[in-house]
Amino acid sequence: MGHRGFAALTFFFLFHTWFSWKNDKLEEEILTRNASSAPATTTHSTVDATSIARSNTNVYDSQHPNIEATLRIVAQLGKITDVNGDGLYNCIDAAVLFYKYYPIRDRVAIIINVNPRTGMNHLFNAVLINGTWIAIEPQAYATNHRSYRMKDVWGNQYDNSYNRVATETYARFAR
Repeated sequence: MGHRGFAALTFFFLFHTWFSWKNDKLEEEILTRNASSAPATTTHSTVDATSIARSNTNVYDSQHPNIEATLRIVAQLGKITDVNGDGLYNCIDAAVLFYKYYPIRDRVAIIINVNPRTGMNHLFNAVLINGTWIAIEPQAYATNHRSYRMKDVWGNQYDNSYNRVATETYARFAR
């Protein structure tokens, strides 16, 4: 490898460390400004993925400030945080960030919907509200949608009968 190779490798690791530190500081600053003060828990409710409610609501639910606060965090961090290291900023990152920052951990799940009929292959979240699991599009704020409900954002592409709970698979990225 030689001295030049060693120097290049050292520079690479130092740059990577600096970039990670800078990203963590930015994330911390955004959270300080936006995060809710409710503590997160580590237990999970049982989610029946196919029972996640459909909704015709076309506006944000003002009675659910935890959802809105978390969507704001995801909108700010989603374009700069690659949670799984795949080099992409996509639905995986948004769903994991929403899961990570939603203040009541046992009322949020990560859901995958793979619909071969419509070509949908998407990761999103479900939130327990008044005893009903509601499908949430975590990228709604970042993409300027009028609603954060999956059915409102995705229309007929989204069929909740294809929902599968994927929390255990993706929660490991919520570091």
